[in-house]
Amino acid sequence: GASWSCPDCERAFSTKTGLGVHRRARHPSSFHQQKCEEVEKQSKRRWTDEEKHILARAEQGLAEPRQFEDQKMEYWKRVLGRESDPDGRPVKPLREPAVEIEEPISLAECKKALRDLKQTASGPDGVSWSSVKSLGPGWLQYLFNSILACGYPTKSFKNSRTVLIPKTEKPSDPGEFRPLAIASVFGRVFHRILASRLGVWAPLGASQRAFQVNPAKCSTLAIIWDGKNKRWLHDAKGQFKFRGSTLPALGVEESYKYLGLQYGSKGKLKTGLELLKGMLRELKEAPLKPQQRVFLLRTNILPKIMYYLVNGRVHQYTLRECDKCVRRFLREVLHLPHDTPVSAFHACAKDGGLDIDCFESLVPMYKWQKLVSLEEVPDNLVRDLSQLPAIRKRFQLKGAQTSFNNRAEYRMFWKNKLLDNLDGFGLGEAADVPQVHSWVTDGSSLLTGEMYIKCLKIRWNVWPTAARASRGRRQAPLCDAGCRQIEGLGGTFCSSVIGLGIREGLGMIELLSLLVVRWNGEGSIVWIADVTICADRGAGPMALARDNKIKYYTDEDLATEVAKVAGPGAQSVVGLGCCEKKTDEWLKKMGVPIESRRLASVRVLEGSVWCAEVFRKRTGINFAQVGGRNRSE
Repeated sequence: GASWSCPDCERAFSTKTGLGVHRRARHPSSFHQQKCEEVEKQSKRRWTDEEKHILARAEQGLAEPRQFEDQKMEYWKRVLGRESDPDGRPVKPLREPAVEIEEPISLAECKKALRDLKQTASGPDGVSWSSVKSLGPGWLQYLFNSILACGYPTKSFKNSRTVLIPKTEKPSDPGEFRPLAIASVFGRVFHRILASRLGVWAPLGASQRAFQVNPAKCSTLAIIWDGKNKRWLHDAKGQFKFRGSTLPALGVEESYKYLGLQYGSKGKLKTGLELLKGMLRELKEAPLKPQQRVFLLRTNILPKIMYYLVNGRVHQYTLRECDKCVRRFLREVLHLPHDTPVSAFHACAKDGGLDIDCFESLVPMYKWQKLVSLEEVPDNLVRDLSQLPAIRKRFQLKGAQTSFNNRAEYRMFWKNKLLDNLDGFGLGEAADVPQVHSWVTDGSSLLTGEMYIKCLKIRWNVWPTAARASRGRRQAPLCDAGCRQIEGLGGTFCSSVIGLGIREGLGMIELLSLLVVRWNGEGSIVWIADVTICADRGAGPMALARDNKIKYYTDEDLATEVAKVAGPGAQSVVGLGCCEKKTDEWLKKMGVPIESRRLASVRVLEGSVWCAEVFRKRTGINFAQVGGRNRSE
């Protein structure tokens, strides 16, 4: 019978070994605490310093948030506004003044600074890092040499905005924040060039990189070895002191962050899959539009998880489950069918996809690139360690289905997968004009949430039609409108809604006319914009539809009259929102900006959605009027 019971949950066990295994797995805190007391032969139980610290923080957290904000601002105003203490130590010159530091900045230095410039936050002037890169090294060379010639920097270089970053998960003291000053991007590039010059003449030594220890911001992790039972135990009592203050100890279930990863007494605690599920749950519950959820997923959640997976130990199964979790989330928030092509999620937006990173494909590639970068560092010890089989094994994943050398191969792989699929076959010419597809991923309010979802369904050919529902059967059903064709997305322009297709084309002509008049102005020449709403590439390339439309105006009598007052402007767009390349070039030549050209592409998709909805309603009425005629007749 059971003679050993758990003191925590009162579960009974027949052996003492079974009870010990249960307590260590289910109640680690109480188990380690009891065993540490037995090892150290402590019989009297007292409050640990860690528990006192937690109670003090909990008590301080009961204060009102507004009062804490005021205290934080007053604290940092006092710290940052205090004048520096004078340093009366004599300066001993080590060498002759290096006048080379003040020499004009070369074009090569500016190129290297721009090449090393990564994505970073903008300063008080609002100039982004991408804008600085777009200026080119020649412009920066002229600006920086002008500053060196004047002898003083511009006012914008001296201004910065300070952001307080918490050092702990729930800071309770103003000192638990780290001030970060963000200056102008121009100033940072300029200072980087000067710092590289100073590094040649005055290299920093290891002793100069000192730091000060604040006991209130530190924690300890103590492991006790139980030699008799041949096991390790976690000691939750703070036994380390620094300058008279006891450093708090982490609990057995607590963790600390190192390089973005959570570690504890058992190593890395959370897996990337657990962290991803928690973030997706919060994103799903947030009151956001579908396109906003997609934007935050791509720009915030996926980069964090990617960093977590690349820098930690991970298995191929975890990567595959992370991808499934992301796709399951997107199918729920976008109301997509379960058989939506996987390539539609991972293909690039300009290729017709949603541009969602695939962990199973990218994590092995990034891990291998990280290993290759270790082989190129100047430190001989690091290079030798990177050649060890045990180290190289940790950077390689077993069972990887695909291997890519760079991001371009990854993009081409998913593009081909999407185009080889029946649903993505019509997106073959999407990459010809990539700038009109940014509405898919930028989270803009150009479309309502409902219309955004419907446009994606039209774009990927997952709109609910009879042809799609009958996949795998012997015979596909015919259109209920009586056109004797298979009912699919192409059937939305059959005889039952032919007037809607004409109305959509007229709407596009009206939109393009307004854009051309607005951006090109009125003059002696009248431009004729004749729009062609064509099918996908299964009916031929869009250029063929455009050429056929232009041939219409080559009739001698018609061309003679049109040439007197008009210039050619035949337009060819597909119902999936793709624009023909020469059409986009013509609009660009007419002075129509990219925002307006993107709007025209979205208008085509909205018209396709409208035609599909009206087709479904009208064919439902016709089907009832014919007395339930068999759809396959």
